Amino acid sequence: MIDFSPIKAKLLIDYPFFGTIASGMEMVLNDNIESFATRENKIEYREAYIESLSSDERLFVLCNGALHEALSHTLRRGNRSPWLWEMACDYAINTLLIDNGFTAPPKITYDKRFGNLSTEEIYAELALEFLDQEQNDRDSDDRRDGESADEKLSRAQRERRTHEAMEKDDPLSEAFSRQFGLRSKSRIDWRSELRDCIGGHYISDYTLIPPSKKLLYEGIYLPGSSSRHLELAIALDSSGSVDEVLLSQFIVEVESITELFGSYSIDLIVCDDRIRSHTRFENGESIEYALNGGGGTDFRVVFELIESWMQRPKVLLYFTDLDGKFPLYEPPYEVLWIVPQRVDAPFGRVIELKDDNG
Repeated sequence: MIDFSPIKAKLLIDYPFFGTIASGMEMVLNDNIESFATRENKIEYREAYIESLSSDERLFVLCNGALHEALSHTLRRGNRSPWLWEMACDYAINTLLIDNGFTAPPKITYDKRFGNLSTEEIYAELALEFLDQEQNDRDSDDRRDGESADEKLSRAQRERRTHEAMEKDDPLSEAFSRQFGLRSKSRIDWRSELRDCIGGHYISDYTLIPPSKKLLYEGIYLPGSSSRHLELAIALDSSGSVDEVLLSQFIVEVESITELFGSYSIDLIVCDDRIRSHTRFENGESIEYALNGGGGTDFRVVFELIESWMQRPKVLLYFTDLDGKFPLYEPPYEVLWIVPQRVDAPFGRVIELKDDNG
């Protein structure tokens, strides 16, 4: 068997974020696989493959396994296709490692077009190419109900080790936490929420290089997606019933969205019983807030403003306490109401801002 202790020691010194996680992972010999794989706190490897690698390439293997652990990829799979989910995980991780200067070994899963995308987003694209119909895409929390006491304890220990790694004095830990939302102050999983409601509207550009693989085997060349661009309308309720604490949390959520999706076009509307400001921010521009208001709440003015636009949004996020006047009719686009506590709305979907205790 190969002695990985020198590489783990190097990681602890040079890259404590990875070293803290990898040091607690078991290295398991498995000559039935082609190269290496991560299986819940274990890195399985083919001996001949690892022996053929340089020390830097072996270090890459441990970093790959550590990121699988940190991101809880196995638990997040839900009912997705296992083999396609594993492929999406490796695309996300390997792209991130290569972009940060790590030396990649041969036979890894990598495509630079997936840079800055989450595993869930990559899976959605791969499903369009490889599956006739994307399988059930439920959150992995559904699978945790059947965990044994030992499995729950193991998961808790691994999550604690990940949090410890995030606190290490390692510049890479900050980069990875921003990329995957591991240290976000946001209370909402925006990748999941926006993926579900936006779907295909998130893909903004297409190219024939590379072509879509979905019908390539029949000699049919369809354009493949080459860039992903988030387009949203966001309304911030600045009425008197929304205090400074709640308004600050609304801003945290908006900032979280812009950090997760680097390329975006956002129409930001600040309003109470009338429109206080409307500004459009493009392609990673820093959002500036003119938070005027303090009057009553009339949701109708926002929907009337959007009605006047030449191109209406596919999604409107409305940050509010839902205490106001609603329009009579549901608009022809998705509306998400983000509220401090659960309140019924006549249309749209309500998302509750949960506190730190869940």
